[in-house]
Amino acid sequence: MSAPSKPAQWLLFLACAIGGGLLGAAVARWGLRSDGPLSIGWLLLVIFTLAMLPLGRWQRRMVREGKVSSATVPRPALYLQTTLMWLGLLVLGFWVLRGNAAPFDRSAFAWPTGAAAFIAFGVVGAIIAGLAYWARLLPTSRRRRAWLRAVYRHGVSLIAPRTLRELTQFRAMVCLTSTAEEVVYRVAIPGGFVALWGLGWGRDADAGAMSAWVAAALAAALFGMAHAWQGWFAVLWTTAFGLIAAALTLGSGSVWPAVALHIAWNLMVAGIAYTVYRGPSPDGRRAAQRS
Repeated sequence: MSAPSKPAQWLLFLACAIGGGLLGAAVARWGLRSDGPLSIGWLLLVIFTLAMLPLGRWQRRMVREGKVSSATVPRPALYLQTTLMWLGLLVLGFWVLRGNAAPFDRSAFAWPTGAAAFIAFGVVGAIIAGLAYWARLLPTSRRRRAWLRAVYRHGVSLIAPRTLRELTQFRAMVCLTSTAEEVVYRVAIPGGFVALWGLGWGRDADAGAMSAWVAAALAAALFGMAHAWQGWFAVLWTTAFGLIAAALTLGSGSVWPAVALHIAWNLMVAGIAYTVYRGPSPDGRRAAQRS
């Protein structure tokens, strides 16, 4: 089945996601809050994340049926739309964390100092160095393509930059989205789970200390679900990444080490994806041959 000239299904998926983010930002702007300890903004962030599960499944079906392909996805427009979507969610996340308590309030944006900063950024540097060395062990494009497919399924193959201009746009996008995801999933959403503990969960002596770590773990699971469009393996490893980022945030008392790790990882993946997928895609070549 040949792909349509304009992937209406893919654009509809983006419109739903962007609409959810803008709606959340509008709700936050007017300060509509529920009577309980959880804000409407927090619930919108959770609902948006859970919506990624059926939407991701629907997108993968569109890819399998040939209705969406790398040859028809308008990548520059996609990068811009994704940036705007996460900009709206970032605004919503900042609004939500205003009602949070420590350690998931504005104190999380203080720069770490002393031994905490040394250890946190040392861990970030070690992880990035290890990943960079491991990436060098994938010398051929075929092996890198196999790795990308195993980790991300169809997701990265659709959005991977093919030109230097697209690579620049992609890198600009991931710098914003990585920061926004850390604000949402490492600060804003865990604070809501801590508020749930205040309703009666975990009333032991260690409830305060324990609830912060459990809330961060639950937010990491939601972070993984938000990547369902990349495939189920990506959900699992992204959840693991979220747990590492949560440990960095709680261990250092600051979200910035997690932001640094997230941005560095996405920039590395962008470079690998460009190396593998640059130039006309196989779908594009086949479409050109048919025309």
